Amino acid sequence: MRFLPTFLSLVAVSTAAPTNFFDDAYDFSEGLLDYYSKVSQHINRLRHSKTPVGCDAFKITLPSYASGLKAPDGLSPMYVAIGRGTQNYTCADSTSKSTPAAAGAVANLYNATCMAANFPDLLELIPNLIWNSSVPLDVSTFPRAKIQLPANVDLMGHHFFYDATTPEFNLNIAGGGQYGIAMTKKSGSIDAPSTATKGTYGAVAWLYLTATTGTVGKYKAVYRVDTASGSPPDTCEGQPAEFQMKYSANYYFFGN
Repeated sequence: MRFLPTFLSLVAVSTAAPTNFFDDAYDFSEGLLDYYSKVSQHINRLRHSKTPVGCDAFKITLPSYASGLKAPDGLSPMYVAIGRGTQNYTCADSTSKSTPAAAGAVANLYNATCMAANFPDLLELIPNLIWNSSVPLDVSTFPRAKIQLPANVDLMGHHFFYDATTPEFNLNIAGGGQYGIAMTKKSGSIDAPSTATKGTYGAVAWLYLTATTGTVGKYKAVYRVDTASGSPPDTCEGQPAEFQMKYSANYYFFGN
């Protein structure tokens, strides 16, 4: 599996580097420290394990801390993707009398299925680490664009809105994987927990989305969890007519 060699090389660098190496190179933070600590623990465990590391989606479960959302009863896990992009908003005017209105979202989706199956504790940390990172949204980077993250994950597709109320997850990319298309509608939500990375104004809600007409493949439900940032200010004061807020999240895809 390609993910494990990535772990080993990262730990080798982290143990050999000067104390202040990561300060300039990676803006080393408490979050990254926690991430690398867990990486090291997994490496030590795997060195003494006789069980091979695979990439079996059936091992994936929706995180227990997302219990406030409807459970995927009777459905099977298909894929998990890390999303990084923007939540988009509009303002009628730039005064405190107006409030930002949601105007969809745009994000790259990176295939984290193997990570979710084997290292869910690492996956949980990733949105908080990358929400403010520089990630290309240009389709010319397909299909091998990689997220700027200490993990080996490939671009899987795009998330955007087909219309004002239809979040689309297009997982068919030219020259890459053909994973289908999930056309969805919002069917439930809960507030992001207080531990979520808030960014400037807060983390966007966690969502339960259900598949609608136009879906290609066996998709029945999509969950957005582990959100980081993305919320708008309370009012439109000083804001342009259209603006974006960076965000990241983990997306769990279920089907039958």
